[in-house]
Amino acid sequence: MLREEQIDLRRQRARATKFAIENLGKNRVFSDFRVTNPDSGGRYEVTVRGFETGDNTCTCPDYKANTLGTCKHIEAVLDDLRDELPPHLQKKKAAVQRPEVYLHYGEQLRLGLHLPPRHSDKLARLAQAYFDDKFLWSGRGKFPDLIRDIEAVPEEVTVLSDALDFVDREVERADLLAREAEWLARLDAGTLDLNLLPVPLYDYQLRGALFLACRGRSILGDDMGLGKTVQTLAAVELLAQERGIRRVLVVAPASVKYQWETEIRRFTRRPVQVIDGLPDVRKEQYEQPTFYRLVNYEQVVRDREALNGWKPDVVVLDEAQRIKNWEAKTTREVKKLHSRYAFVLTGTPLENKLEELYSIVQFVDERRFGPAFAFLHEHRVVDADGNLTGYRNLDAIRDKLAPIFLRRTRAEVLTQLPERTDNTVFVELADEQRGPYEEQRAALARLLAKNYLTDLDRKRILACVVNLRTICDSTFLHDRATHISPKLDEFAELLPELVGGADAHKVVVFSQWETMIFEAARVLDRLGVGYAVLHGGLSGKDRKAALEKFLTDPACAAFLSTDAGGTGLNLQAADTVVNLELPWNPAVLEQRIARVHRMGQERPVRVVNFVTRGTIEERVLRTLEAKQSLFDGLFEGDADELAFAAGPGFLGALRKLTGEETGDGRQETAEPEPATPAPSPASPVSRPPTPDLWVAAAQLLEALAAAGPVPDAVRERVRAAAALVAERARG
Repeated sequence: MLREEQIDLRRQRARATKFAIENLGKNRVFSDFRVTNPDSGGRYEVTVRGFETGDNTCTCPDYKANTLGTCKHIEAVLDDLRDELPPHLQKKKAAVQRPEVYLHYGEQLRLGLHLPPRHSDKLARLAQAYFDDKFLWSGRGKFPDLIRDIEAVPEEVTVLSDALDFVDREVERADLLAREAEWLARLDAGTLDLNLLPVPLYDYQLRGALFLACRGRSILGDDMGLGKTVQTLAAVELLAQERGIRRVLVVAPASVKYQWETEIRRFTRRPVQVIDGLPDVRKEQYEQPTFYRLVNYEQVVRDREALNGWKPDVVVLDEAQRIKNWEAKTTREVKKLHSRYAFVLTGTPLENKLEELYSIVQFVDERRFGPAFAFLHEHRVVDADGNLTGYRNLDAIRDKLAPIFLRRTRAEVLTQLPERTDNTVFVELADEQRGPYEEQRAALARLLAKNYLTDLDRKRILACVVNLRTICDSTFLHDRATHISPKLDEFAELLPELVGGADAHKVVVFSQWETMIFEAARVLDRLGVGYAVLHGGLSGKDRKAALEKFLTDPACAAFLSTDAGGTGLNLQAADTVVNLELPWNPAVLEQRIARVHRMGQERPVRVVNFVTRGTIEERVLRTLEAKQSLFDGLFEGDADELAFAAGPGFLGALRKLTGEETGDGRQETAEPEPATPAPSPASPVSRPPTPDLWVAAAQLLEALAAAGPVPDAVRERVRAAAALVAERARG
């Protein structure tokens, strides 16, 4: 009944759409037809062999996935033919003129054989050996043997392209599964040495890389912080060695696109290209050769044809929950990307409903869960009014997922994880932020160009720097009217992964600004996540209550704090620290993290730092990453204090942080990053070095201290940072 309803629905759609139909052959009925939708521009080819359901084929995605044996394009052509043909001719079927192996799109993909009435005995024996009485694949033979025997019959047997692709994929799948079993056996025996990356991988990471590469099209659903990126790069290297792949397309959110570039350059020697800019610029970029090509999801909507024209061997979808809504335009365009291999990365393959999981799996294997109508009918429980009340038959979903889906939680690989992993999440300035940011940057540039600074100039410099930083967090911190914050948008996207799962993760969220903490609280309210708030304005009693709530209430998953909570608190109930902005003082940063990453913490700790690309925040981060030394140049000289008017040293450092012109009028550019030795063993996401950059940050705070009244706490933090570095340098 359900299938009949779906077939009837497609017939209704065929009648409702005014398709343009063109006969591509000589026979007016049994021929190939081009069907074009004038509204969408979609164009597909229909082959007509008869008027019964299942007789005909279409190249559209719905026909290939729905298992019905028809689609709206086929029905439109049949309707058109019925209008022209008398009833008795509509009972005929196309005569089989030549032997043909085709792909049957039933509930399972199977090879089929069109056998002409007159054929050789050898072909008859072949049909009996490999096909059933309906001339569909029986499973009694092997595909390589079939291809060999086809070449031995007297007739010329046509193997249609989709059937040949199917055979090729199945042969490769069997081969790779056998290799995976062999490699895993050697891994268990401690004898596997693939040398995929210039750093060793943890056992679970190597297993993940083998899974991705050997399953061909698969999903890696590991918890955040387990190194999905490094596993993907290892899997790509394995396919490059084994299958000769040469083009890899990575689709990621804009906020992490450049992070992929960093990781690729760090862990591989492959050429990598980031696609960005206006259409004419992107067009030139697409013409350049590369191994890795990095785009964000929005670019797929605009540039899908160019991306498919590049013919990537592998498509990687990072943060693939971005295609969880199967009705969204971005989702539809992403699913039109073509590649032999596909790696889907997401720590949250299902957030709210099964349809999200279905949509993500559909990119990997459009037939894995069957047609959507059958999937929903099988697994959704609804009441008499059609309202969703639950899900059922989940074991069947797990069974179907098992061959293509791998997920490990942090708890499962606890003994293999490093003690702490640091992630940097990049975001872009929104258009609404760029105007205010540029105004403050220009004002700061004018001040820094002056040869003499008055007391008012010093205060204005401080104000500009603070404004630049707060604008990067949210426009609300600047204008108290609008709430534009790509950081908080990305925080909302990451939150289910940060606090979700059976392990009951808790997260501590820091910001220097109390207002930003309350902006983050608005996000948590919207998502229904429980939280506690701590800031300097709370009384001792209220502080204690907030801390008690976080430590004891299972529903309280987040602790929002200014740097008032950066010292003196034990927050080991959490295993994740989120810094909505990096503090300029390294001691403050470590104090924040130490609330969670401290003696007695039994779980690995994740640190997530939000950085706005192309701003003062990125310059701070880049200076951090420029050198591996923990101690070089934290202070210039050994002076206990630096006067604000101590000119070139301080101003040069500030110009370096803000990217303004140097004294001779030339734009300062970042020095090239030296090659950095990789960690051993490879951490899932490398921990950035403790700052070298804080030359400028420390000087800035010291100078501010000299410029006028400053809280003792600020001055003491700088002193503490200097003492800490000096102590480490000595021993």
